[in-house]
Amino acid sequence: MERGDDLRDAIVEMVRSEVKAIGDELAPLISEIVRAELMPALRAAIRDAILRELSASYGGDETAETDGIRECGPRIAFCEPEEIKKSAEPPVKEEAIAETAPAGEKGLYLYCLADASVSTSLGWMGIDGCEVYTIPHEGISAVVHSCPLEPYRSDDEETVKMWVKSHQQVVDLAAERFGTVMPFGFDTIIAPKDSCTAEEVLKKWISDELEEIRRKMEKIRGRKEYGIQIFYDPAVFSERIENESDDVRRIREEMKSKPPGVAYIYRQKLEAAVRKELDVLMAAYFKEFYEKILSNAEDIKVEKVRKSDSDMVMMMNLSVLASDERALGQVLDEITAEPGISVRFTGPWQPYSFV
Repeated sequence: MERGDDLRDAIVEMVRSEVKAIGDELAPLISEIVRAELMPALRAAIRDAILRELSASYGGDETAETDGIRECGPRIAFCEPEEIKKSAEPPVKEEAIAETAPAGEKGLYLYCLADASVSTSLGWMGIDGCEVYTIPHEGISAVVHSCPLEPYRSDDEETVKMWVKSHQQVVDLAAERFGTVMPFGFDTIIAPKDSCTAEEVLKKWISDELEEIRRKMEKIRGRKEYGIQIFYDPAVFSERIENESDDVRRIREEMKSKPPGVAYIYRQKLEAAVRKELDVLMAAYFKEFYEKILSNAEDIKVEKVRKSDSDMVMMMNLSVLASDERALGQVLDEITAEPGISVRFTGPWQPYSFV
């Protein structure tokens, strides 16, 4: 019996020694995987928590910038949803209406500002068939229709689509008639304030912001907005990295000589190395593509990337202000020629993102 116990103790000690030896061998590898895999997510979580605390401390509204809404002038809100220019089916953006407006008074639905001084009717072509007309002031004409002091809202998706389509048709017609127009987002409503009518509020705002309005008019003159989304295929680039990277080849060679348990950890290290090099490669592509596009554009705004419906991953999502669509298209053709890269190019649109 004692002999069996001694043998068991000896085996246990041998196993412990072997486990310790394996642990010592793998310690640097485990540390590297933890650093590569867990630390970035941990740092990101800490940064998000800090930003939330700072936002709460200073009374910030986390959704304000995301929604693309900012106040400019008395009760006039610029609403610039990206969807309104890139699809005929955007969600509704509801604008705040002055709570102190007298009952029964009307507001003005603002489609755009035109770089012209003209008083005319564009016809009964507005939202819900309203008459669209211009209000000239200080050499600028506001394209509007008279409306109640409530946002345009509906649970019927088709109704919302029809409203947005009507909005865009008015802006496009104004651009044809008057040349340069500064478009406003769907559901921008000007309300009366204090003893001033909606028209008086509008004119005062134009006077107050005239210099900035003219600056923006000049910026967008002769130019249109385009949507550019660039995607990459992770499988294509991961295979390329595995074939070309010295570090990846070294890890793969080391893995061949390891027992199954250790080889699994090396596989994790291999995947981490590929992801790291993929991030570096995509960052380089982003810089290269951005500079190529910028060389044929007047301005660029980087939008949030979105999840793709396919196996492709969106690398960049841009709103681009340009005057030469052909030159821009040629650059995008060059980018599309890269293996594993695809491009979605939409437009031209009225320059909502640049006013």
